[in-house]
Amino acid sequence: MADTLDLATMLGNVISRGGSDLHLIHGIPPIARIAGEIGALPYPVMTSEAISRVLEPFLQPAHKQTFKEEMRVNFSQTIADVGRFRFNMYMSLGTVGATIRVIPTKTYPLSSLGLPPVVGTLAHRRSGIIFVTGTTGSGKSTTMAAMLESINQTGRPGKVITIEDPIETLFKPCRSIFVQREVGVDTPTFDIGIMDALRQDPDILCIGEMRDAESIRAALLAAETGHLVLTTLHTRDASKTAQRIIAAVPNSDQDALREQLASTLEAVISQELLPRADGKGLVVACEILTATSATRQLIRENKIEALNDAIQAGSQAGMISKDASVKNLYLKNLITKEVALSRVRNPDLLC
Repeated sequence: MADTLDLATMLGNVISRGGSDLHLIHGIPPIARIAGEIGALPYPVMTSEAISRVLEPFLQPAHKQTFKEEMRVNFSQTIADVGRFRFNMYMSLGTVGATIRVIPTKTYPLSSLGLPPVVGTLAHRRSGIIFVTGTTGSGKSTTMAAMLESINQTGRPGKVITIEDPIETLFKPCRSIFVQREVGVDTPTFDIGIMDALRQDPDILCIGEMRDAESIRAALLAAETGHLVLTTLHTRDASKTAQRIIAAVPNSDQDALREQLASTLEAVISQELLPRADGKGLVVACEILTATSATRQLIRENKIEALNDAIQAGSQAGMISKDASVKNLYLKNLITKEVALSRVRNPDLLC
């Protein structure tokens, strides 16, 4: 029966199949996302009541109160002998649903992720702001965790403060010490958490996501005052990242914000996961913008669209365009031509 399903068993099944997410939706069987595709697991149809029942053991009183008041709640949880997971519980058409994401229990070396070597160099900058961007499920959290672990293992000794919703990767101190704070549990909002962090003697701030003007202002202030800031945005490329940041504030404030962004930006790493040609998982395609005098000036002058051209001309500064990244994957036979054509701006590059 669906009511007797055990969440740990379902999640173990997802992990054994190499999946990334478990979806619990009223009226259908549990669904898993595996290698980018969704499909039903071999379990019965679930009801709203059954979903509530399997989630109950993992909900703390604060989570229940948030769900009661807001009809949604995010949190992370470690399940013994299974793994660590990020939970999003929500209401849909009056029924309970949940999406549960598998969080890697270990961090991966940057060299194993298929990212250009410049990413490792960027991780060891002493100040400024680095954006890791992409759509949901593009591997942003994995990349950012790998950058933090690179700092932890080989960087200068320092203090890292993470502000997340929820906390995903748990770090063990090596050369760095970590203070990890969860929004809604340890701090009320991202921007308050960032401003608190500036009084806690950090070297590096990792901000799970910049969601509003307040958190954007606070993150740029942290970078401006000599800290290295790593953060994520749900944007597809460097130009859209800059546009999103600047558009977050009123028109009267945009000139000042452009100047602040231009002076603090170190890099934008935009990535997407593509299905491998051999069907064995996913491979990353990325676009990288690094801060040069030219790219900073384009931001100051509000010539944001011209950043795409600057990336194509900036290979010596470690930049790579999305088209070039996809083409490289295709030439290495890691992705099919069909996939490559669906992702490039200029299909003629593949001819």
